[in-house]
Amino acid sequence: MPPKSSKSPYPFRLSPIYTIYFLYLEPLFALGGTYLSIFQPIRFLEGCIPLPGLPSDYQAITPLTTLLLMNIGSLYALFAINEGVVLRLTKEKNVWLTVMGTMCVTDVFHLYAVWAIAPSHFMDFMAWNSDEWINYGTLSFGFALRLAFMLGIRRK
Repeated sequence: MPPKSSKSPYPFRLSPIYTIYFLYLEPLFALGGTYLSIFQPIRFLEGCIPLPGLPSDYQAITPLTTLLLMNIGSLYALFAINEGVVLRLTKEKNVWLTVMGTMCVTDVFHLYAVWAIAPSHFMDFMAWNSDEWINYGTLSFGFALRLAFMLGIRRK
């Protein structure tokens, strides 16, 4: 039997924060978003749309809203698969950088969409409710962590 190696299975050094967040936490968060957008659409809308931008009749879920929320749910499932499965199956740094880069693009557009609906509210962190902190806070943290990974911080 060959001796066990303590060497990382990755050709680059992966910090524990990246492993925990990208391979475990964020895929679970994304699956949670999938569940909410498909099975609890009102709760999903309350957590994603800034309060000043939430229309008074948002609880009237139309067929168009249902279609859009199911599409969003499928995209969250794709994010979960990309991070929770694809990144586990590859040891290639270029694949990791590509997945992180593409997710950074989606982060920027997600943050921009929230800002576009209510710019002053988006910038007023102290006015955020708990749902907004969970949604925008984890989104911003994940974006910052992806940027750090891509810049080589705590990765060799």
